[in-house]
Amino acid sequence: MINLWKKEDLNSLSEYPKEVVENVDNVITILNESYGDNRKLTYDGGYVCVIQDIEEVEYLKVNVLKGLVQEFSDVIYEDNVDKYSSTLYLLSSDYSITVITKNEATDKLLNDN
Repeated sequence: MINLWKKEDLNSLSEYPKEVVENVDNVITILNESYGDNRKLTYDGGYVCVIQDIEEVEYLKVNVLKGLVQEFSDVIYEDNVDKYSSTLYLLSSDYSITVITKNEATDKLLNDN
């Protein structure tokens, strides 16, 4: 699991498709414009969480997203093998988590209870 909330954090996504990195960059830009670029992970605004392993989905659902329902989910990149999705969760009026998943991890995040 990679948690990103600063522009510098985008370097950790070098193995991801350009469209995924651009989506994360856009979310961070919006958060920075609204809440400042000196935010910390737990400050106003929120962050982006990139799921790297399907087991991380259960941890996230139990420990961070417990009781929450996604606001929306969009496919942000798709090829013949992988399909990446971006799903927004609002934890409060000033704090959100955008979760980036692919393939079965998306199904587990959105469909498993």
